[in-house]
Amino acid sequence: MQRDKIQENNIEAEKKLSRRGELIYYTGALFFISGIILLILGTISIMFFQIHYESDSQVVLNIVSFFGSGLIILSLGINLMIKQGKKGYAALLIGIIFSAFSIILFLLNYQKNWYYPTISYVLISYIAGLMTLMGNAFGSITLWLIRSNSPQATAKAKKISREYSDEEIERDIENAVKKSLELAADELQFDLINTKPLKVGNAAFGSETIIKVKDDIKETYSLEQTRNPGEREIWGGTGVDKTSNLLANALMEKPKIKRSRFKEFFSRHKNF
Repeated sequence: MQRDKIQENNIEAEKKLSRRGELIYYTGALFFISGIILLILGTISIMFFQIHYESDSQVVLNIVSFFGSGLIILSLGINLMIKQGKKGYAALLIGIIFSAFSIILFLLNYQKNWYYPTISYVLISYIAGLMTLMGNAFGSITLWLIRSNSPQATAKAKKISREYSDEEIERDIENAVKKSLELAADELQFDLINTKPLKVGNAAFGSETIIKVKDDIKETYSLEQTRNPGEREIWGGTGVDKTSNLLANALMEKPKIKRSRFKEFFSRHKNF
């Protein structure tokens, strides 16, 4: 049931994300990309202006600003994309304060007051802020890995990803089929309001009595005359069962009946 495990993990991740808020993750990603862009601009500026000891001070100021602010913004984005505790947020705030202080101090004192101990203050503040941000990110990731591999987390993961036995699978299938049949039966509705009473024939009571009704269809008589010309039969005395046997007896060959010459002569003259 790997699919169930993935769904449960996704639900748990969505709950954690909603508790912390999605906006902070997007903000962290935005800061991270902005820091990379500033570092790229600083690198391109160094190659384009070919920075050296006697370069223009304004160009140096711009390049240092690109690199300094780019590293700080990059580190800040990484920290925002990582789940932080109370101590993590405190370290993040301290790193931001040191970094901002060093950048502002550099921009205010470069060219005019760029000498010791001002340079030392700027470097120490910047390094302290950058190391605090990077160390906080590294510590948060390490702490998350340790918690993920803890016995409690492992037991919880095993509980979520337990495998189902064959009996449980069969039981689930039977329950699903039973529910589907119940739903299908509920959808079948018969209208039994305007129904007529059922008439049961004699066959339902096991009657074995056979009733034969004689037939007096004239077409059958004509068919017999066509099949056996010259034959005469007293109609109504020994008639055949033409209705039930579907005129079968009318098509059968029958021996001619011997008649007297007087009757034969009378029959011929009658036909004329």
